[in-house]
Amino acid sequence: MPRQVDHDGRRAAIAEAVSAIAAERGFAEVTIRAVAARAGASTSAVTHYVSGRDELVRTAVRRALDVQRGRLEAETHGREPGEALRAVVRWSVLGAGERAHRLWLAIVVGARSEPVVRAELDAFNRWWDALLRRLVHALDPAPADPGSVVDALDVVISGLVMVAFEETEPWSRARRERAVDALLAPLGL
Repeated sequence: MPRQVDHDGRRAAIAEAVSAIAAERGFAEVTIRAVAARAGASTSAVTHYVSGRDELVRTAVRRALDVQRGRLEAETHGREPGEALRAVVRWSVLGAGERAHRLWLAIVVGARSEPVVRAELDAFNRWWDALLRRLVHALDPAPADPGSVVDALDVVISGLVMVAFEETEPWSRARRERAVDALLAPLGL
């Protein structure tokens, strides 16, 4: 009897290997051979599921960003706009976790030299901006300049993710929470 293969499980393991390598060492280190070794598979097993390195990277990045999108959608589901916006900001800064933040940084850096990463990041950013714009526009009262509020949220969220990595002593969770609260207070959140 032929052995049953869990194709979805293999695809997930391959994507996880890509994400782990990228988060630890950057996308330049993501090769089919490195992914196979990390996933405990042969290179032919990896290439059975992808046609080449670009598809390997694209699939893994898309999967990782889809997970983030799903989590953010869950944070907003059934909430009033202000509460949903607060939840999105807090989760992005405090809830995603170090591994997700490391992968995010790898994606941002990788987008400079990897066209497939750039395309996936651009698609995610269009979704992200639409989400923030929708939530900010729905605030009551609405800000006088919603676009500037969205831009400020983007800058502060990115900055608060970065400070976890750039200093010898990363900002504590409490310090990041205070920064989030200070950002959201003028919005009445």
